[in-house]
Amino acid sequence: MGYYLVEGGRPIGGEFAVRGSKNAALPILAATLLAKDEVVLENCPLIRDFYLTLDILKSLGCRVELKDRTVVIDTKKIQDVKIREETVQKMRSSILFLGALLGREHRAILGHPGGCAIGKRPIDIHLRAFEKMGVEIEEKEGLFYCTAPHILGYHIYLNYPSVGATENILLLAVKAEGVTVIHNAAREPEIVALVRFLRACGAEIYGEGTPSIMIEGVKKLHGAYFSIPFDRIEAGTLLCASAMTGGEISLMGAEKGDMEATLEAMEKTGCQFTFEAEKICMKPPKKLKSGFSLVTGPFPGFPTDMQPIMMSLLTLARGTCMISETVFEARFRHGEELCRMGANIVIEDRVAQINGCKGLHGAEVFGRDLRGGAALLVAALAAEGKSTVYGSEYVERGYERIEDVFSLLGGKIRLME
Repeated sequence: MGYYLVEGGRPIGGEFAVRGSKNAALPILAATLLAKDEVVLENCPLIRDFYLTLDILKSLGCRVELKDRTVVIDTKKIQDVKIREETVQKMRSSILFLGALLGREHRAILGHPGGCAIGKRPIDIHLRAFEKMGVEIEEKEGLFYCTAPHILGYHIYLNYPSVGATENILLLAVKAEGVTVIHNAAREPEIVALVRFLRACGAEIYGEGTPSIMIEGVKKLHGAYFSIPFDRIEAGTLLCASAMTGGEISLMGAEKGDMEATLEAMEKTGCQFTFEAEKICMKPPKKLKSGFSLVTGPFPGFPTDMQPIMMSLLTLARGTCMISETVFEARFRHGEELCRMGANIVIEDRVAQINGCKGLHGAEVFGRDLRGGAALLVAALAAEGKSTVYGSEYVERGYERIEDVFSLLGGKIRLME
């Protein structure tokens, strides 16, 4: 297990160009299976989950060429339809290959998805929708064996606007016979990015970014050039780190519209923002303030991925903030670790009460999931003294060399293997 050594107490600030989005790139990589011509993706995030997804494509028989942040994918010679169990266990987003493989080859074999342990994330919502569209599913020995002789369009009503389910249904529906409508669809920017990529490949999709998405099936998708949009969670993480340490920061390539809920929450702490085309600038207050409540929820609500990082910021804010986590039931484990650093946090079920403290001190803490690990790094940068943050393998799943980024922006942090 890798870990970070952090010497806190230094302002994080300056200019930084935000990289491509993890949550947008992974479903788009799965979607390349549907195009029988070459696909070129630019501005890719060079993170652990990105490389794992490329390995999946290679294992299926795709030709993959990566140079800098641009990847070229040729799916003409797919030789397999099974996603290996060990890969599936490492990364939950591998479930998206189910919809893509069924849309392409009309059959797929997949194990139970894994990923970060932040709570139950059942895939039955995916499978029920697939069955309505003509997919036959048999589970045996821990594997899902799926066949789809005829994929038929259908009106799918989601009981929750699940991002993963919306993406998977989109991947299956683009080559279905007839029209599919996803009701109560997820509206996240990453859904919009996936639709725009599929449309660039020739798909007929309407209504992305709204609760109802209509897909008219087509017989064939062609290749395309596409640029992965910026990572709004990386941007939010850097903004919180700067605000917590008293630095001023400018983020190039970031757009206000995709980050409204995060920016509004930070404004309540006293942070001031100015906006230009694809640029967000932040100036922190002399003293962070609290006294409000946050509730995580589907877009355009406050993103659950930002909850751990925002909790770190609020530990130093004057007053009390209540955070209600409505998306994942086990996403407060970083709270106990923050308390090791001097935070005053009381957690009961899915509600956390963060009472601002005068300061944090260095400590040995353990990150047990991607965003929780990032939250501890942000806190360590603001703490007095030295901290050891374990769990770098989780952080590396979603942040590209975050130790280099924070060092570039004024922090003192090293990754140790």
